[in-house]
Amino acid sequence: MIDHTSTRIEQQETALRRQNRRRYAFQRLLEATDRVLWQLEEMNRDGVKNVPAPLRAEIREVVDVMPGNIREPLRESGHVQDTLDSLFEVQERLFRWRFPDWDDTEPDELEFPD
Repeated sequence: MIDHTSTRIEQQETALRRQNRRRYAFQRLLEATDRVLWQLEEMNRDGVKNVPAPLRAEIREVVDVMPGNIREPLRESGHVQDTLDSLFEVQERLFRWRFPDWDDTEPDELEFPD
């Protein structure tokens, strides 16, 4: 009886860990993309044209754990601006993956009836 209870507790703990991993996956992925976007934005501000190899590797590491349809827009041309733009597209897809009804329309782009 104790063995059965212990086994059941282990199963429930495993299921809970799995559920929490899924629940917090979006947050982890968002934080990771924000971290590399910040670095790219600083490089862009400073006039750096090419993404250094270590940062390209970090970006690939961040994006590789994402579903294929989310990471698809990533362009690895090595240019800071191209990488920055494509990573913003990846992040937008990430939002749409987590929040299917998410709308990023700017207020000035909205059409209001007269």
